[in-house]
Amino acid sequence: MAEREVCAVAYQGRIGCFDGTSGNVVWSREMSSTAGLSVDARYVFVSDDKGAVQALDRAGGATLWKQDRLFLRRLTAPLALGDVVAVGDVEGYVHFLSRETGAFVGRISTDGSPIRTSLLRLEQGFLVQTQEGNLYALSLR
Repeated sequence: MAEREVCAVAYQGRIGCFDGTSGNVVWSREMSSTAGLSVDARYVFVSDDKGAVQALDRAGGATLWKQDRLFLRRLTAPLALGDVVAVGDVEGYVHFLSRETGAFVGRISTDGSPIRTSLLRLEQGFLVQTQEGNLYALSLR
């Protein structure tokens, strides 16, 4: 089923996953995000409009963990990278959370300007662009 799913979130709306073949709702629930979401085999990761990062069960939508210590930091969509989830913020930081628990496992500073674009997966790592136009290729190795 996971290969056929399409998941989406809306501002002041809902989050959900849909069967890409039939269009039927697999699950949905109320949630608001201006940043978006990412998925892996087991989880849907979302940055909500209040600054919390949440991991939801991909099969049913239940909240598995919620990290709310980034309140009002205007987060990017999360990016799942193996054992961690990366998310950028308005102060130019990239935060790394445990994929399984949501606990903070690291943080790196860029140029201090907001990270407004989604983090982009690369073959080895990911790319971050700040509002100042600077690009950072980061790797977890």
